[in-house]
Amino acid sequence: MIPRNAQSLVDLRMRGLVPELPVLVSLGERLDFSNVTLYADPGVRYGWRMLAGLETEIFTSLSAPFQKLLRTLADIAAAVPARMILTFTEGARVDCGEMRTICHEAGDFSLFDWFPMAIGPSGYADGTKVARRLWAALGHEIPIPFDDAMDLVVELAAEKQCA
Repeated sequence: MIPRNAQSLVDLRMRGLVPELPVLVSLGERLDFSNVTLYADPGVRYGWRMLAGLETEIFTSLSAPFQKLLRTLADIAAAVPARMILTFTEGARVDCGEMRTICHEAGDFSLFDWFPMAIGPSGYADGTKVARRLWAALGHEIPIPFDDAMDLVVELAAEKQCA
């Protein structure tokens, strides 16, 4: 299942094109921007592959159930967007992290590197609280693919030295 309004983005990506502006994901109300905007329900499992390598901004409210929000953020991060910003209607904003490419002789691969931090002066205190909650969720409700990848690279390097 894909988010509502996602088919236009899927079609664009299938033609090898990407939107000029960040893709917006609304987990609640309608947004009035010219960006490609996807609509989803927090916590519902969607296919987010169409966001791979794209700047993505998620809009929600501080009243949204945090566990459902974590599930959605983890699912979107698994698609490896170029950058993921979390914006709350109340003003708080959190830069969740960005895509990293790991180069290895066995092949290059990209993954999402979580690094949540509050951004912008508006709602700074709430943004800091949300960023701290995201940090606390890392390795628990939110997987850390970067750490897993680094462990794998170290393993591969050790195997190569033994061979």
